[in-house]
Amino acid sequence: MNAMQLNYWLKQHWKLLIVIVVAVIVLGETIFQIVYPPNVLIPGAKVDGFAVGGMRRDDAVAALDKTYGNIKLSIYFGQNDAAFQTPTMKDVGIGVNDSDRLTSMTYPFYLRIIPGSIFWAGALEKPGNIAYTYDTNKIAQYTQSKVGNDCNIPVQNATLKLVDSQLQVVPSSAGGTCDITEFQQALAQVKPNPDQNSADNTVHIEINGTPAPITDDMARQLAATLNARLSVAMPMSVDSATDTIPGRVVLSWLDFTAVVPQNSIDNTGNQTASLQFSVNSDRMKAYLDQGIASKLVVKPGVSHVTTQDFTVTAQTNGANGRDIDIAKTSQSVMDYINNKNQKAVGATQVVGPTVVYTRNYSPTSVGFSALLAQYAHDNPGTWGLAFTEMSGSSHLRSATYNANARITAAGINALYLGYTDVIQEYNKVSRPVDMVTSTEDEQTCFRLMLQQSDQDCTKGFYDFYGYATIAARGKDLGLQNTVFAGDNTVTSANDVQKVMVGLYNNQIGRTEGAQKIVNAIRQNTDGQGIPAGTTYQVGHIIGETDTVHSDTAIVYDTSHGAYVLTILSDGSSWDKVAGLEQKINALKAVKQPKDAT
Repeated sequence: MNAMQLNYWLKQHWKLLIVIVVAVIVLGETIFQIVYPPNVLIPGAKVDGFAVGGMRRDDAVAALDKTYGNIKLSIYFGQNDAAFQTPTMKDVGIGVNDSDRLTSMTYPFYLRIIPGSIFWAGALEKPGNIAYTYDTNKIAQYTQSKVGNDCNIPVQNATLKLVDSQLQVVPSSAGGTCDITEFQQALAQVKPNPDQNSADNTVHIEINGTPAPITDDMARQLAATLNARLSVAMPMSVDSATDTIPGRVVLSWLDFTAVVPQNSIDNTGNQTASLQFSVNSDRMKAYLDQGIASKLVVKPGVSHVTTQDFTVTAQTNGANGRDIDIAKTSQSVMDYINNKNQKAVGATQVVGPTVVYTRNYSPTSVGFSALLAQYAHDNPGTWGLAFTEMSGSSHLRSATYNANARITAAGINALYLGYTDVIQEYNKVSRPVDMVTSTEDEQTCFRLMLQQSDQDCTKGFYDFYGYATIAARGKDLGLQNTVFAGDNTVTSANDVQKVMVGLYNNQIGRTEGAQKIVNAIRQNTDGQGIPAGTTYQVGHIIGETDTVHSDTAIVYDTSHGAYVLTILSDGSSWDKVAGLEQKINALKAVKQPKDAT
């Protein structure tokens, strides 16, 4: 058939062609309806106004559960206009059983075979009757966490908040007591409504009311006074000039506090409750730093100080600077608001110059002492430090700083527990195969505690030997500043240093086999702290919490002689610990004069 013949045929049979095309479309659409997945809701289906058409049934259930669970429940006590709490329904334990409701929403076969039904059948499908669910345990947990078993509702005093450029009253709420059972029963009768503003989403609980000491009228009176006073800009003296600060800005600096006399005090002075305001120094400073501060602040100079050990050998003094005196400026603003003066004052205070030190140290005990003391002075935190030279010098040097200060051991007490274990095993009180934790024996825990700071093993040794035995072994060691108290154990640099030096010299537990402590810590692969500050081999034990970074080590300096270094720090960092070791290492490398001590 050529093109002309096809064109002629189409003109003669176009109606038949249209019928065939429509029939194919209707047949295809009907087949689609017949095979439409039974677990997918019909397009156009809705539940409580929420469109769920085209969703898998399980997904629709999850979406509806989430929607109902996120509805806010407003809880009111007594006659209070403000809600005490506005938790979500799921937080309280209230929900809807949507799974059963959607079971009745199906696409029956008789509708599937009707052409085009998929476009309108969804409007015919209705969910089953709504069924509410109540988790009584969660309801009980919620009520007890908010009001306690005695259902004691604290009063909410009236206060003020800034809205635009005016202070407005935040209403008070009466407190009192309620019946906890009635409260829980009331929650177990709530029927969530998708309309958030529906009364169904509120619950009112009767209470034996106690009025708030700070009433709405008291807050309203203070608001009127402050709004009137700060209806115009506040002038502030800035040196010889005067700047103005918008009243709304000053209002934003204010904090409000309810001051209520205690019932237990002797109120012969007839003190009454009052709402008082104060200037928030941080918010005031943040505003002043944006402009006014630049007119008052003078950057201080720099003083350069050169020291040799503890002696200042040269000094050039930088100029003083100036900064805002926040306390005095805040008081000045308070006085202005209270109408005690007609102008606030940007008060200032002298700021000393920044000091930059150039530290020099002699390779002597005095020099090492100065290094320890000045390093602690120049860096943040509390430090306890001890250094003892063990070899490499004809005059062995030593130094300490704050070495008797008690600092949280944080794991460095593993040194003492390890010694206890050695002695007890030698005395046949314990055996290597004894279980110290539920999974580790004595021999394994000894290694894990000393090499990996394993907390379970540390606690296991405390429990295994008991505090009395551990304290007795500590007394044998001559510890003066150590108190064994589990995680709260404290110790000092002198105590730690004494044991480490004794172990190095093989003077502690020589017969009992305490050298296995030294052998264990030499295999500690933790690279933080002292090891990070030296290239020499180190045997060490660390102590660490969020704030404590401590390390005690035998440093096997093969070039200039071994030494023991103990660094206890609280409020510092591992980088600072490593930094001190670097300085010790460098000073050790300086040639020692013949007459040095």
